[in-house]
Amino acid sequence: MTTAPPPPAPVQDAAETAPQAPLRAGRPTLARSEAINAEILNAARDHFLSLGFDATPMESVAIAAGIAKGTLYSRYPTKEALLQAVVADRLEAWGAEAGAKHGPMPSDFKQRLNYIARTTLESLASEEIHAFQRVLTSTADAGGELARALHEAGHRSAIAMLSTTILEGTASFPVPPRDPTRVAEMLMSMLTGWYDAHRRVREISHEEAMAFAEHAVDVLFHGRAAW
Repeated sequence: MTTAPPPPAPVQDAAETAPQAPLRAGRPTLARSEAINAEILNAARDHFLSLGFDATPMESVAIAAGIAKGTLYSRYPTKEALLQAVVADRLEAWGAEAGAKHGPMPSDFKQRLNYIARTTLESLASEEIHAFQRVLTSTADAGGELARALHEAGHRSAIAMLSTTILEGTASFPVPPRDPTRVAEMLMSMLTGWYDAHRRVREISHEEAMAFAEHAVDVLFHGRAAW
């Protein structure tokens, strides 16, 4: 019995047989870019808190984040810029944590002030915030440009938010406050001054801090004629 010859092999197109050039890596997607940034900030935060600002090498942060050193420097050209970004990121995270714990900001003006006062004192009691304060005071730049930049990112942004709350809450008052920023500074000074003075010599309970927050708002609120 004869067997049929095998069918001819299919003819491949020249384009199919030609060696393919490797695909060039494109720019990362927005999601991947954000993920890279989160990895950088997390690695930098861990380094700053464990080693301090001056002893943290940028190269070590890049390795911990799993990226090239050039990628890190393209986003944060200096270590000072990286620390500012870390602080800004943590401020946002602390605000989100406060919102998750206490719920949305109340609509009533005085209750809004109470909300801000309570969350401010809670944040001052945070161990992470204490650790960042130690980092800032131990840097060679303590009191210099970096300290001023971080002051703007932290304290001044909180004052600006509180000033806006005061402006909005007093919109229906017969006489608006002459200087809402000064009123905001007064409340913030009462809170931070009281906390700093007592924390140095004793433990402050959460209940005591919350009671002081509401008392400070009462004092400020009932002195509206002086606003």
